[in-house]
Amino acid sequence: MSKAGSWRPIAFRRRFLLFVLVAAQTLAGVLLFAQTVPEQAGSGATTTLLAVFGVLFAWIGVGFWTAVFGFVALRFGGDPWSLSSRTGPNKRGKPISAPTAVVMPICHEPVQRTLTGLKAIIRDLEQQGQAGCVDFYLLSDSRDPDVWLEEQATCEQIRRELGPHQQLFYRRRNINLNYKSGNIADFLRRWGRRYQYMVVLDADSLLSASCITRLVELMEARPEAGIIQTTPRLARAETRFARLQQFANRCYGRLYSAGLAAIQLGEATYWGHNAIIRVAPFMAHCGLRKLRGPGLFRGPVLSHDFIEAALMGRAGYEVWLEPAIAGSFEESPPTLEDDLIRDRRWCRGNLQHLWLLATMGKLRLAHRMALVTGILSYLASPLWLVFLGLSGFVALAGPSATPALPGVMATTEAGSSAGALLVSMTALLLFGPRLLAVGDHWLAGRTARFGGLFRLCANTFLETLAALALAPIRMLVHTLHVVQAVLNLNVGWQGQNRSGGLSPGLSLRHYGLLLASAAAGLTLIHWHAPTLTPWALPVMAPVLLAPALAYWLGRTPRLGTWLQVPEDEQTTRVIKLAETTGPLSHDPGRLSWFEQVVVSPVFAGISDYDALPATGKKARALARLVDRCAIEGKQALSHRELSLICNHPEALKALHWRAWHASHESPWREVLVRMARSLERRPPAPVSLPRQPAALTWAEAAS
Repeated sequence: MSKAGSWRPIAFRRRFLLFVLVAAQTLAGVLLFAQTVPEQAGSGATTTLLAVFGVLFAWIGVGFWTAVFGFVALRFGGDPWSLSSRTGPNKRGKPISAPTAVVMPICHEPVQRTLTGLKAIIRDLEQQGQAGCVDFYLLSDSRDPDVWLEEQATCEQIRRELGPHQQLFYRRRNINLNYKSGNIADFLRRWGRRYQYMVVLDADSLLSASCITRLVELMEARPEAGIIQTTPRLARAETRFARLQQFANRCYGRLYSAGLAAIQLGEATYWGHNAIIRVAPFMAHCGLRKLRGPGLFRGPVLSHDFIEAALMGRAGYEVWLEPAIAGSFEESPPTLEDDLIRDRRWCRGNLQHLWLLATMGKLRLAHRMALVTGILSYLASPLWLVFLGLSGFVALAGPSATPALPGVMATTEAGSSAGALLVSMTALLLFGPRLLAVGDHWLAGRTARFGGLFRLCANTFLETLAALALAPIRMLVHTLHVVQAVLNLNVGWQGQNRSGGLSPGLSLRHYGLLLASAAAGLTLIHWHAPTLTPWALPVMAPVLLAPALAYWLGRTPRLGTWLQVPEDEQTTRVIKLAETTGPLSHDPGRLSWFEQVVVSPVFAGISDYDALPATGKKARALARLVDRCAIEGKQALSHRELSLICNHPEALKALHWRAWHASHESPWREVLVRMARSLERRPPAPVSLPRQPAALTWAEAAS
């Protein structure tokens, strides 16, 4: 392999070329746009409009030219300066020798779906002969006892099924500090020095054995590399919305990831999951302090991944994006609502980077530009809204009673050559990457994997229509997210919905305010400037249809190959293992996990918990909690209070005795009746018990 800094001149030339292309395209666009603005418009409004247009035109230009870079790189057989190309092919069969941990931080995730995915990764490593080479950690921030008790039990079942040399550890924090980055930091403080590398997963991540071994191999071959990021493919999509996202990822993502990797080279960004990290420098240089600014810029760093990559680069280590590594997967949110909820969290985290850009020194320019790109990904929405409003205002300033399309040809001479050329340029920048992606698949002979060339083109057209329909909805919702972030309104940080759609009632409730706002806005436009109504309809109509559109997209299509992708025909082994792994045998319709723990003598009699016996004020507080839970039921206590009972054997034993001796008026009597009726219908299935060597199940002991 070539020496450490040899890629930097190549990266500089590529970035300079990108800058020249974007600048030239933006300058040409602004000059054309200026010719379409009516002369009667005020200088202040015109100047502001041109400035906003320039920022937005450059923004879409960066995406277009990145795709062009990716197309060129792929047509020449890949980037010769990538880490994968310079390291050589994967050495199959070579065991992992470096101490490696695979960590999965979770917080109120769907337990069965998450842990069947983790089990599939372990099984795939086992089938590749890499059993015992990697330790797995499930790091939970869940606070609801019904969730984390199920996590414990499921981990115990998986652990009992593993081979003698495989390790799976479960760790739950009682104090949830600093969200996901705090969870990772807690793991590193306790066990980080045992490992040389750490592979970070998300709750929906799937990594094949070959992917993990390739990541370790690249790390071993490149001591200067601090982080190597894969490009996850979307998989296991079920709803129409998820399949739209999956198709876009599989069809166009190949160009964008190749182009981004070619531009960034060893100064890429870290996406927070599906990546390998060199533990020692990460622990030494990537600790995140709480922000000490005003409002939004105070408290823990929410979007930590880009900052950690920047800190790794500042410390002299490289961060690589490697699209050539196959076998990396994640899942898409199943509904538009879930996608927008996730964007709300990301928006707040990305806007925090404004403070870090101003206060953190010695960051590399490439990483600063990555932070700016992340910020603009959400600020672009309010800018588009301002642009449309100013375009309408400027269009009304013209002498004609029928103003032209706001923001594209705001002039009385709609058919002018400048306006037509500007429209053509804009269409090329917006839709050019899609055409390049289809051409790339055709030239590479990959169209058969998408159902043939005709079907690929038809599906691309359908996905483009859907993207155009969703764009105004995203613009308005992201603008609201930006306003909420600037006002420092509290945003929840819970687990995501990973499957299933919305009912019509929920869809209407989620988008009712958006629908009402769009209707009011369209009414005002028609009342004040009716000539602008035809131009406002393409923006407002999708928003008015948002509840129906979101409901339809949240449903599962009848055809499993709707918007076909290669994984529909040829599934990777790790995905097959995840889909065929059976869940833990437990029927939630019988008892909740907390109720199961309380009424089970096996659970209540556990004596080998790590918690020390409570004394003094803590013992009296636990006694009061037990008394209140026994009288009023579990709904009278918070998640934290229920967890305290579960974590202390004396309190659990006391509540167990009170539940079995409950009066007829007690809520626990209803729990016992429900348990008895369920046992009458059918015998209970065995359930693994965490940290309990006895083979008895709770139902057998209770009966």
